[in-house]
Amino acid sequence: MSGPLESTLISFWEEVYRNSPQLFNLSLENFQKRFLGSYLLTFNPDAPKNPSPYSNTAFTDFEDTPETFSIEDLEKVVCWVDFDNEEVTKEKPEEDKEEVDKEVEDSFHPVFVNPYPVVQGHSLLALFPEECLPQAISTELLTLAMNIFRITENPTLRLGYDSIGANCDINHLHLHLLFLDLLGLEKFPVETVGEELLLESSLQHKDEEEINMFSIGIKLLKAEFPSKCFIIKPSVEVSEANISEATESLGNVAGIIVNYCIEENIPHSLIIADSGLSIYVFIRSYQTELSTSKATFLDLGGVPFLHSEEKYQSIDEEKIAEYLESLSASQETWQQVSNYTTSLLKSLYH
Repeated sequence: MSGPLESTLISFWEEVYRNSPQLFNLSLENFQKRFLGSYLLTFNPDAPKNPSPYSNTAFTDFEDTPETFSIEDLEKVVCWVDFDNEEVTKEKPEEDKEEVDKEVEDSFHPVFVNPYPVVQGHSLLALFPEECLPQAISTELLTLAMNIFRITENPTLRLGYDSIGANCDINHLHLHLLFLDLLGLEKFPVETVGEELLLESSLQHKDEEEINMFSIGIKLLKAEFPSKCFIIKPSVEVSEANISEATESLGNVAGIIVNYCIEENIPHSLIIADSGLSIYVFIRSYQTELSTSKATFLDLGGVPFLHSEEKYQSIDEEKIAEYLESLSASQETWQQVSNYTTSLLKSLYH
């Protein structure tokens, strides 16, 4: 069986959830949600509460990783995505494995069970798991992952990413996949707020001897939201004809921010939205107090995943805003990342 993401992923996921409940650390039957102003609060008493084992964004000693994604552990593989043929399959094709071209082989990427799903189908996309890549997303890998949007017509698909140091427990490269419509949302709350323009760039080199690699310019914006985040969007209208060029431009700028955060040991989370044409990069602090939630990209985007029923029932909008602000980096750190990014882009490009 194969087909577009929204139908096949959910079908395969429900089969695994029904037949292998031991793979999941929580039950969706205990899941609750309620709207609070612009936020969507979610609650599950089994939501993760233990601190992450990592407190350094540059942790790269893969041998010390306690948990990894293994394609040999077939019961944990929900399905495979084939970026070249733009389809989802239950199993990776086995025919002529010895003769398969490396480029074709690399087009298949497994989708693993997420032991803590917030909704049906909430899974983990692992890129090249056999390569043992740490949880440090690069420009190239981010752009590759964004191919997932070519396999769906559902506009509520979102990719999420939490770095090491941002409550990610698995130091093995992966991104979250989920459909917001299954949560009753069309967009994350952070996607609906006002935006402040920080910079617009054509990504055309000032140095005429340099080769221009990007044909679509970008806008770098700041979201007017309690959790501090950059937004990267195309500066021109994008169509089916130039969407690949647009995602390469967005991935390049997101990669600049992420690489700097890794080098400076600044935790960060990402949400990729709008069919891959908007990237939200959250600049975070290390979370040491977990009584409200073990915050992920969901919380930063305005959908807190709470594990305290008392907090779920009693918290108000003001407290949620304070909580999201507490998850963000200090103003000094935010300004440091902002100054680096804008200065670099201004120095390189028109």
